Amino acid sequence: MENNLDNIFILNPYYSLRNDFKRILLCKSPSFKVPLDIAEDDIFVFIHPAHAIAFSFFDGKRTLKECLDLISEVFNSSFEDSINFIKPFIENSKRVGIEFDEVYFEFPKNILINNANNKFLTRNHLEYKELILNQELDFYTNRLYEGPSTIRLLVNTVCATDCIYCYVDRRIKDNCKIPIERLIELIHEAKKMKVVDFDIAGTEIFMYKQWDILIKELVNNGYYPYLSTKLPISEEAVLKLKNIGIKDLQLSIDTLDEEESIIINKIKKDGYITQIFNTLSYLEKHEINVAINVVLTKFNSTKEGIIELLQKINNYNNIERVTFNPAERSLGCSGNEFDEFKNLADELNELRTFIYAQEEKLNYEIAFADYLDKSEFIADFDDKLKKHDSRSMCSANVSQICILNDGQVTICEELYWNENFLIGNVINNSIEEIWKSDRALKLANLSRLDFSDNSNCKTCRNFETCRLTKGVCWSNVLMAYGDENWDFPSPNCPYSPQLINSIHHD
Repeated sequence: MENNLDNIFILNPYYSLRNDFKRILLCKSPSFKVPLDIAEDDIFVFIHPAHAIAFSFFDGKRTLKECLDLISEVFNSSFEDSINFIKPFIENSKRVGIEFDEVYFEFPKNILINNANNKFLTRNHLEYKELILNQELDFYTNRLYEGPSTIRLLVNTVCATDCIYCYVDRRIKDNCKIPIERLIELIHEAKKMKVVDFDIAGTEIFMYKQWDILIKELVNNGYYPYLSTKLPISEEAVLKLKNIGIKDLQLSIDTLDEEESIIINKIKKDGYITQIFNTLSYLEKHEINVAINVVLTKFNSTKEGIIELLQKINNYNNIERVTFNPAERSLGCSGNEFDEFKNLADELNELRTFIYAQEEKLNYEIAFADYLDKSEFIADFDDKLKKHDSRSMCSANVSQICILNDGQVTICEELYWNENFLIGNVINNSIEEIWKSDRALKLANLSRLDFSDNSNCKTCRNFETCRLTKGVCWSNVLMAYGDENWDFPSPNCPYSPQLINSIHHD
């Protein structure tokens, strides 16, 4: 390392540091695409302020020696100690585990990377004093103190289609009730709070009349929304996207067969599929990359139809990936409706093998999403417990909120207007006020007394370690047991009761 003192390193531009009152959050920077060869996506870890302060000096302009001198000065340490402190993070190709101040921390790969020849833009100046914390540190509370790191915005519930599998309550059809001026204010609030992601989700963005103003404001404030549409859009709209700075978009195409599309998507006019491929042509012409999403139901799962779709898509040179998503039970449809259009697990297993076998003939990547089968729910106790304990942490009301189109705020985009999970309204309150509201804090810290006698959670010996650490996926609970049983365990918990509603592919 001593031979690299004149080299210039930079805190990975795809990582961000954020003061969260009693700890520092290391997370991804606002970016839709993260190059996985040099960074990790969806990073969300708490780190010690000492490490954050040291990282802050690596702005892509200073030499390694200059950074080490600053570290020595701030921490009153020897140059050798500063080298030993920072060495594990210099171009670390794998994750790093460090015990520091009697706490074990895990860091993602490539924290500090070489910025020779100014390969990366220099980082915005980060004053290290912003990272100095004067109160007792806390690395164990999962919920962010200062505000969410992710905000989802639902601008409307109208759509060009009426898909049978949609996770939105298809009975609700409404436009945005939040004035565009307030939406712009919310974006500025988010930026000031150092919200990492401000995304548009669960909505048909191009049916919002002021979509271009909204997207431009997001991009101008450092946010890159992941846009997804089923709406055929004009070349003029594509040019607007390009001029705003949008380089990627997801387009949903379930089938090439008009009759299948009438059943699945409930299209309202002839020529819909032709118009969708016209949109794809405009996107290709103007060099906007496209990810195609295909939702599989029993109506569009013939091998012949899938091959035809893959081959047609292969004629375009801007396709990055085609993802096949088996339709899932959602809160927008009943269990009986789900049974009428779902594929069975054995069928999906066969389709997955068949689809991946086509990839070598194509110019783009293939992905096949996970799906639930009954093994999730009939496994023996030990297997279910092991899998449940290793589940991902639910981000709802921990690091994420969703702003609905009438201004109300829910903790998850899939919960919509369920009153159990509404925590405020942005028409009347700021994001920070809502995040720190009594309602939001109450929901984040539910006690056994808040659970009904019908819920196994109330008497579970693992209540604290389960609910207050990783939590549960609330939408899965509602899908499995209904709104009235919102406080039930996760359906794959070993202590959960038998499913009331069908949610798996068997």
